[in-house]
Amino acid sequence: KCICSFSVLADLETRCSSRVQVQQMPGIDYSKFDKIEDSDDEPQLAPQLAKPAAQPEPPEPMKLPEEHCRALDDAPSLKLPDGDWLTFYQTKMTAPQRMQTLVHLWNSAGQTERVEFLRHLIDLINNPAITNRIKGGQEVLKDLDANYYHGVTFPEAWVKTFEGLQVDEKKVTFEKLFKSLDQQERGLVLGTLM
Repeated sequence: KCICSFSVLADLETRCSSRVQVQQMPGIDYSKFDKIEDSDDEPQLAPQLAKPAAQPEPPEPMKLPEEHCRALDDAPSLKLPDGDWLTFYQTKMTAPQRMQTLVHLWNSAGQTERVEFLRHLIDLINNPAITNRIKGGQEVLKDLDANYYHGVTFPEAWVKTFEGLQVDEKKVTFEKLFKSLDQQERGLVLGTLM
């Protein structure tokens, strides 16, 4: 820090100016340097008006690979206990299509049915280290966000059939679908519940 009183600075200025004499070059008019901002050798810039901040453009929706968007009109009917529908689910559908199908089946069920699905899933998993981490209360029973898989197709006829099934048949359907998933897909399903 520099702490000086005004009188010390004034005294220092007086001493320095008495010792140093500034010599001016003959024939040069130094007055034109008094106002440097008025120099005529620099282009005059028009005052800039404040521009409103540019709004970032919304990101373009991701273009999904064709395989996730293909129509699934060729899906066999959802018939229990087994059938071509499960093979179709496992081999003809992509992982996002399988997840989208589960989301729509879950969302088509009522709250009391969802409780039954969760209980059955907990029995299937049979691992307290995992099942104890499943959320409790109404939060876990809410609709899942189908927009996460926006644009991904699923067998819509299966949802209509599923809605007409009894709760025990729905549990069996979910069990078969869940068991047919690979470990990563099962992790996605469980992740939505934790």
